[in-house]
Amino acid sequence: MSVAKLCRILSLSFSLVIVLLFPLTIYASTATPSEARPSGVYSNFVESLDEDVLIVSPNNATSTDDYLELDDFDTLEAPVFMSSGDDTVSNSVDYSGVQMCLAYYDMSGRIQHSFSQVNDNGYASIARPSDYASPYWFGFVLRKRALPPAGKYKVSVQFGSNTFISYDFTTFWFGVKYSNVSEQGSQIFVDGTYSSGDFSLSADVSIGASTSQFNISNFLKSDTGTPPWGGYVSINFTRLSSDAPVQGGSPDSGNVDQDINQSISNNTAQQVEQGDTIIELIKNTIQTISSQLTAFWNQLAGEFTNLYNKMNTQHAEQLEADRTNTEDIIAADDANTNKVTTAIESHGNFIIEGLKKLFIPSDEYFKAYFDDLYSWFSERFGFLSFPIDLLLVVIDIFVNSSQTDCVLVLPSFTIMEYLLWPEMSFNLTEFLNTNFSFLVVAIKTVTSIYLVMAFVQLCEEKWNEVMMN
Repeated sequence: MSVAKLCRILSLSFSLVIVLLFPLTIYASTATPSEARPSGVYSNFVESLDEDVLIVSPNNATSTDDYLELDDFDTLEAPVFMSSGDDTVSNSVDYSGVQMCLAYYDMSGRIQHSFSQVNDNGYASIARPSDYASPYWFGFVLRKRALPPAGKYKVSVQFGSNTFISYDFTTFWFGVKYSNVSEQGSQIFVDGTYSSGDFSLSADVSIGASTSQFNISNFLKSDTGTPPWGGYVSINFTRLSSDAPVQGGSPDSGNVDQDINQSISNNTAQQVEQGDTIIELIKNTIQTISSQLTAFWNQLAGEFTNLYNKMNTQHAEQLEADRTNTEDIIAADDANTNKVTTAIESHGNFIIEGLKKLFIPSDEYFKAYFDDLYSWFSERFGFLSFPIDLLLVVIDIFVNSSQTDCVLVLPSFTIMEYLLWPEMSFNLTEFLNTNFSFLVVAIKTVTSIYLVMAFVQLCEEKWNEVMMN
């Protein structure tokens, strides 16, 4: 004999003893389909507009944590469903939006509600509340996240209980909540199959777009015993054709215009919010591009300045090296010349000094050359020599400017004296030198070689032009 069957037998025996010795019929009577109120039974049982919060009225709410105790009942093995397998329900809902619910009478004869969240395996259990007197109904509450889109559906429910529960009849209740409108509800009676705590239900219903809550309520007989109750549930919504007949539905299922207006209102609000976000994003993008361009040009000026300085340094170093080599050659020649006759030594020194004057220009040579060249162009082209003047000004700017890092600055932004974000900066030069130093050096080297070659070619072309004229 399995543990589940043994627990069912023990629970049934204990319940019969309790019923015989301590009858509680003064607190509750079994409702019948004719006596059940279509919506009044849920007058103190509503869901807020936030689908993540399920509430009851302040005067009858009882927290599960006040009475829930974990024991062996919560670790029983999964029960075997009463179906043979042909009518097994395949779950299609999000269990995070499903709660097991027990409606009961307390010691004062008031209706209270106790809830337990269904886990990912479809299991939940409810312990006996401390103020429990007699049962009212037992079932499940589906919130918005567990409901399908608006339409007609065949609803199938299958529950396997861990203990004995005696059911009388079942209803499906629909709750609808519109903006700025009090909650509306409707219910239908559903035929079911019940067996020792298990039940199987099926009905064709219509669900509207604004349906916020769906209750599966099994009204209990007075001899059903007392909690704890638990088990596994499977709920399936199968879509039907639009012209399929249904047993009933939510109050909003027949008001298409109201659903459409509600959807249009929600979509319009979302579009306005998205439009504001896009405009703000465009503003930020334009500001960022402007700041990046400013930083880029500053960085470009600094790079040209650095290039000019390096070229001057390399030129000076080359001149110094040439002078050193020349002096070494002269010294060697002097040593060899000493072995020759004094006359030859005199002539050798004369030749060497002539070569020095011929190939080693003086410090003022290039300045005098460019001054003469500029005067020549000015005398012949007049105002057309303005580009040369502009070039000299630009070169002077590069020469006299200092090297600075390229820093991308995102300015702070304030709306109505409210600071959205402070000023932020990003050092692009430091980032490139740290992560891409090899690439920066390569670019600088290639650029230097190109500029030197271009300058040599320009000098050759100008020399040929001057000599031809």
